Amino acid sequence: MTAVRHLIGVLVLLSACTSLPEQQVTPVEPFPISDVEKVFAAGFGHISRKYIDDVDVQPLVVEGLRGLTSLEPGISIIEEHGYVSLRQNRKNVISMPAPPADDTNAWSHLATMITLEATRNSRDLKNIDVEQIYEAVFDGALSTLDIYSRYAGADEAGSNRAQRDGFGGIGIRFHLVGNDVVVTEVVAGSPADAAGVRIDDMLLRVDGEPISGLGIEDVTAVLRGTVDSLVSLTFLRDESSVIPLEVIRAHIVPPTVRVEQQGGVLHVRVKSFNQGTASGVVKAIRQALDEQPIGHDIKGIILDLRGNPGGLLKQSIEVADMFLNSGDILDTRGRHPDSVQHYEAAGDDIADGLPIVVLIDGRSASASEIVAAALQDRERAVILGTASYGKGTVQTVIRLPNNGEITLTWSRFMAPSGYALHGLGVYPVICTSGDQGDVSDQLIQALSTGDKTADVLESWRDTPRTEVETRRNLRNQCPPERHNDVSDVETARALIRDKSMYSRALELTTERQSASN
Repeated sequence: MTAVRHLIGVLVLLSACTSLPEQQVTPVEPFPISDVEKVFAAGFGHISRKYIDDVDVQPLVVEGLRGLTSLEPGISIIEEHGYVSLRQNRKNVISMPAPPADDTNAWSHLATMITLEATRNSRDLKNIDVEQIYEAVFDGALSTLDIYSRYAGADEAGSNRAQRDGFGGIGIRFHLVGNDVVVTEVVAGSPADAAGVRIDDMLLRVDGEPISGLGIEDVTAVLRGTVDSLVSLTFLRDESSVIPLEVIRAHIVPPTVRVEQQGGVLHVRVKSFNQGTASGVVKAIRQALDEQPIGHDIKGIILDLRGNPGGLLKQSIEVADMFLNSGDILDTRGRHPDSVQHYEAAGDDIADGLPIVVLIDGRSASASEIVAAALQDRERAVILGTASYGKGTVQTVIRLPNNGEITLTWSRFMAPSGYALHGLGVYPVICTSGDQGDVSDQLIQALSTGDKTADVLESWRDTPRTEVETRRNLRNQCPPERHNDVSDVETARALIRDKSMYSRALELTTERQSASN
């Protein structure tokens, strides 16, 4: 019966191809059938094997094909009576028998052939770039899963990889002032730093070509290149000095860590987690501790994760590990065997027991929540701020044959005390949501209601993931907000300077947990 259906599908395909005028059948450029089928097979295959929950290929592909309607509203994909059909303006173009629901290769072939016919029979699709087709199909397919699973085309994926892993460049940040390219940051130790580039220098030429009037992406493209390649730059300094430089590109990992010290308290701000984050935190803390004169010791550390959207899982594990001597950090659980992992602390506390306050807010997500939860559950830090975002899932990044990539949710992570962070987040024992008054009032209020805080935290850890409404009510005990001012920083400094208050706040994170063990 399946063979008959496939034969009928082929006959329908031949009929559709021969019944149309020649100019409608032949695309301007040949449709890359083999390449498209490889990309579809790789994408749909990885999704079916690695997504956190069981997923059938059949509805995945059908919804993916329906994504083509975003490029051509006149077409539709119909699934009925064991066939998948492409219709244009209600007229049948091609019908193909539906393969077995779990046959990824057969469904990828079907998707390719239907996409081919869609491009042959649509003016809008005939000349469209194949990357737009990939985007439409994978966006349609992934929309059936979760909001964190997404597709990025080759250009966007390249930019994403550069942010995660680094790129060949000179080590500057810049912005446009009218048509002028003005340096806003020079990465310490980068080729630009070694060559003497300064903030406020105006970039005039790259390899002899003027860049005035180019957009940010175009300027970025000419500055980046192969590691160890030479690039000639011309800068204007102080509106009068023209400075020619020859710079050899190096591997640049965008900095994610900023540090400042005030009154013996080290403020370490981490804006995201990429390949250089853990080493950046280690370097900042060691340098600060080593540079202190006698009698001016560091009293404590503020680890500021506010607004941090996350990033690389292993980097968050390393950051948490550097403050812990032993104990659990994280468990991840998914469907694919490689997604089930257990992480434990394996090193010495780089801060040697110094008080730590971790700042979080409603935008602290994913990797930043891993760090906050681990340090809280391991009784190593006081968490201050608002409830965090609550993104408790891990994504794996899958590179496709076209150099695009699929970011796919493949596991959930569990805090050391055993609760699932997804949809819940991390609860701060010093809550600064809403109008909390001055610094002293915030601390006094938080510590005077310590029993309530401990009760909430106990429920936070004990409420199952399935009790969605209860978890929502718990989040409302300290509603997630966006905090980016100095108020939380000042409160954290005050807490570190007052040893008794810090000790009491730290006790709140553990007293119910200890009582139940």
